[in-house]
Amino acid sequence: MDNEMELGMGEIMYEEMDRAAKKEMDRVGCSAVGYQDVNVCIPVTIKTFGEAGNAKTQCLGKAIISSGCDSCAGKTNDVCKFTISQKLRVEVPVIFGARAEVGKASVDCDYAVNCGCSDMGM
Repeated sequence: MDNEMELGMGEIMYEEMDRAAKKEMDRVGCSAVGYQDVNVCIPVTIKTFGEAGNAKTQCLGKAIISSGCDSCAGKTNDVCKFTISQKLRVEVPVIFGARAEVGKASVDCDYAVNCGCSDMGM
């Protein structure tokens, strides 16, 4: 009885393999993949910006208190200007990609004649 069971399972596996082979044979056409190496370039403009954070002040030395004076040295409503420079590393995330566009399909029905193989056994 064990032999019959093994034989039956073998037949089932054979049928499944046969179905898979038929599916493979029933496919219409074939597929191909083509590759093209390309250089992709995108212009990038870096625009700088500067935003002032909260100013922190530090007292340098002791305050000077002058009695009998009603004016201060310097100009009224004037400003002091200075620069601060900082070297930066700018990280720019960029995604490169490509879209494929295909043209109209064409077929060369006279291939056998054009390539000099007009006598292909037909």
